[in-house]
Amino acid sequence: MSVPTHEVLIVHPNEMRRNALRSALNTHRVSVVGSQLEATRRMEATAPTLIIAPADNARRFLRHVDRAAPEAVCVFVCARSDQHGLEELVETAAEGHVFSTVDDALTEGELKTRLRDILQLRASTRVSLDAGMRVDFLLRGQAFSAECQDLGHFGAALQVPMDASLAAFLPGTPLDSLTMLRDGRPVLHVARAYVRHASPVQQGTHAFLRVGISWRLANDESTAAPPRTLRDAVAVQAALRKALRRELPVWLHPADSQTAHFLLESATVEPSDERGLLRGQVSPVLPASVGEVVHLSFEMGGQRYRGVTSMLHVGHDGVVLGMPRSLAVENRRGQQRFRPSAQHRFLVRFTSPFSGQRITRAVLDLGAGGFAFPIDASCEVLPVGSLLDTSLLLPDGSEASCRVEVRSVDVVPFESRHDQRLRPYRCGVRILDMPRAVRDAIVDAFVSARAPQVRDAAVFRFPDVWRMMADARYTFHPDHPFGEESRVLPVLEATYERLGRARELGRSLVFTDASRLLGHVNGLRMYSGTWLVQHLAVMPSFRRSEQISSELTSLAVEVGEAMEDVEFIRYMWRTDNRWPHRLGSWLARVLEGQGLCHLRQFHYLRADLSQMPTVDAGALPAVREARPEDRQWLESYLRRRGEMVRLLSEDLGADRGPESVLGARFQAAGLHRERRMFVVEGDEGPIALALQDEATPGLSLIEVTNGFNLVVADRRHPRAKDAVAALTLRCMAHARERGRGSALGLVDALDVPVLGAWGFVDQGLFSEWTFHRSMVRRWCEAWRSLFERQMPMRRMKSRASAQAPTSFQKQEAR
Repeated sequence: MSVPTHEVLIVHPNEMRRNALRSALNTHRVSVVGSQLEATRRMEATAPTLIIAPADNARRFLRHVDRAAPEAVCVFVCARSDQHGLEELVETAAEGHVFSTVDDALTEGELKTRLRDILQLRASTRVSLDAGMRVDFLLRGQAFSAECQDLGHFGAALQVPMDASLAAFLPGTPLDSLTMLRDGRPVLHVARAYVRHASPVQQGTHAFLRVGISWRLANDESTAAPPRTLRDAVAVQAALRKALRRELPVWLHPADSQTAHFLLESATVEPSDERGLLRGQVSPVLPASVGEVVHLSFEMGGQRYRGVTSMLHVGHDGVVLGMPRSLAVENRRGQQRFRPSAQHRFLVRFTSPFSGQRITRAVLDLGAGGFAFPIDASCEVLPVGSLLDTSLLLPDGSEASCRVEVRSVDVVPFESRHDQRLRPYRCGVRILDMPRAVRDAIVDAFVSARAPQVRDAAVFRFPDVWRMMADARYTFHPDHPFGEESRVLPVLEATYERLGRARELGRSLVFTDASRLLGHVNGLRMYSGTWLVQHLAVMPSFRRSEQISSELTSLAVEVGEAMEDVEFIRYMWRTDNRWPHRLGSWLARVLEGQGLCHLRQFHYLRADLSQMPTVDAGALPAVREARPEDRQWLESYLRRRGEMVRLLSEDLGADRGPESVLGARFQAAGLHRERRMFVVEGDEGPIALALQDEATPGLSLIEVTNGFNLVVADRRHPRAKDAVAALTLRCMAHARERGRGSALGLVDALDVPVLGAWGFVDQGLFSEWTFHRSMVRRWCEAWRSLFERQMPMRRMKSRASAQAPTSFQKQEAR
């Protein structure tokens, strides 16, 4: 078992380098000396557990260490340009001494990272493995096999056949594609490991090389958009003001040491003629003076903000910094993590593939793709890259099996004066094959943790939800009007129940209090990778409606993001509804990305099919079903127009595979979802196409899943209007064939007069915004800021109204 590192001894003849090493280890008890002779005397007085020294006379120095501090870990500092020092270290390693090396040319930040990795290796226990644990890896493209002798969280010791050259395993040599196998089954995979030391070992007649290796923490796979930059001075100030209003920590970093964090306390933003000023208090040990450049960073809404500024004033009264000219914004991780509430506890069980120990732990936090749980690094080993067969105990008492990969092992802050052997670590894993039950349980836990008053609507009867929507005056669904419940409710309730069971296709959320439903929203898988947020209805209330709308809308968006196969989020609103139009338009304008979102406006037209119009068949062009070449033409047409988001989010590519898969998923749930495509042919390709959606009634209360939209290739074509008319009549006939009482057109303004001639009535103008999942964190932050901005205004109004005299008081005053 390893011993926690407390006492550190630093040996270096250069005072500046000694101070740099000391500052990199400022969380430990550090002693510094200038020579190996002084170090020997210090070791005889107090035995350190970590020694950092230059490579000069390494062999002689290690003899003193072996006598005075045999349990200490030695780290030699040696520049790569120091050929004599490197030769000394190679000869020392060949004699069987075990140590680590650090490049003396590293910056202070890089040095701290390297020493942290070494300390992590030190803090973890190592377990001896039984024979048969084979390790395969590539060394300079050549395949090697070895046996693993012992294993820690961040490294291992390999037994390599003696026919391999010792010179091939010099410290720092990379080993690629390292895989550990037990009984032929992979239990650990690391993309790249590094040799720490190598030494020849003779055990009786058996000789081999003992090669110590280590690997860094796995990098999370980024599903986020590339970092963006705020360059507008107003946007930079707004971001900083928002962070300070939320009392978030703002950190300063010296330009040459960004790993040293200094908290800017009591920070305020002051306006000025140019960019503004940032004023606050900071630790006096911040190595900065007037004119020096410092880096600034803070985290907000799951995103990291970084900028560069300069010190304008440094004194006992605090510091003044210039406002950064820009802020780089990047997602901290692809998706959010959350702590489950007491009502949604998860347990993970598995057998360690290395020690054979049966482990059961409570889950600390979860995300859409994985979770984390605690381990004791003093006796349990789970290296990064481990593949585990786990069993998850879900909050409802059921159990689900899933295979996970360890992605991170981090130290958890822990203080104990009584048991220094206990070392809590946080082990983060990614679920490789997500069972549906686990995904549903994680989403339920997320909703409960975010908003305890929000519940899955499947636990409520649909007539109760319908009654709440009627009281909330949600009036726009012309095919399902209120007041005709005997005709409408049976069909809608059947769809509601089937969709409630197929939660990966749709999910409804309701906001409740102790006695009644207060709000409702629905998310629907509109296309194979597109999640539609719809049916937002909130009971009228001056103080609570905006809070409920905010919670429900953001939760519906994040539930869609939690589904790994959802790539786009979409929502729509009526432009004559002032509040949603103001919010939706502002968000679309602020978050407009380069090729990541698409804003479309269309008119919602409805025609009653009780009387179909009569038309001369010869007066209009012929309409036919689309063929594969028509789909290829449509994909090429959308690409030429730059409408890639629409192409991808609506499954309009030449390959019909996504449409077929979506239809099969709805069919398995007892629902219907399909799309037909009709074409009017011209001399040089299609003149126009109609995309006719069809679905089970009630998937969308305004039936956009049963509407059609038009693609007109050339508006100047002499028969373009006739083509639109012919396609419209074909879609009306299609709706009647399916037994529908109306036909719905979601068309551009130029097509409204043509459809009006065939009995369509314009129900209003809609806006539809589609954005990529990588923008969800930015969307949530902007959405939250809207309501944060309105809350202070409402509080000011309420205080003003409370202080204003009533009419009765005015009369009394007279």
